[in-house]
Amino acid sequence: MFSKINKEKVFNALILLVVIGLYIVVALLIYTNFRERKRQEISNGIIDKIDDVIEENEDNPVTEATVSYGGFKYTVLGKLRIRKINIYEPILKENTASAYNTALVKMSGPDLNENGNVAIGGHNVMRGNYFIKINRLRENDVVTVTDLTGRSVNYYVYEYCIKSADDASYLAQPDDPNEKIVTLVTCTKGGKERYVVKARAR
Repeated sequence: MFSKINKEKVFNALILLVVIGLYIVVALLIYTNFRERKRQEISNGIIDKIDDVIEENEDNPVTEATVSYGGFKYTVLGKLRIRKINIYEPILKENTASAYNTALVKMSGPDLNENGNVAIGGHNVMRGNYFIKINRLRENDVVTVTDLTGRSVNYYVYEYCIKSADDASYLAQPDDPNEKIVTLVTCTKGGKERYVVKARAR
């Protein structure tokens, strides 16, 4: 009898733990969904500001501009679109955790759409229009970068690979000084590796 009561208590405790676990999972999913919707709202708002900057500076083009949205200021450089994987994101100058949580970030290289290799980083998250999707890109897929002059350049994927976190060779400048390259970078395996996509203007 005593053993049966103990088994019932253990069973009830397990059921309670499962129910609590399910509540936690559902709450995390709701929070993640809310956070991504909010991030996307901010991202779209910044893109609208970028379009305003391009229009306002049509006669006197700039390479960067400070815009305000949602009570925060961002230094914007342009925007990136990859139609194949439904990515349309602003590119920020600030290489900070806050910037990465908001949009894409220029990691290194020349001004957008200038000769050389410009590296653009983005978080690898499970939801939304973020860089987890760049692993779907293949040869000749198109990456479009628009700078603040309003100039849009199409870059065509020619390489995709995984690099160790200690290998930054993908940031190197090309041997040909007239070559334009954009390098897309995101983390994998908890930051232990980098997934890299390189695309070249023709």
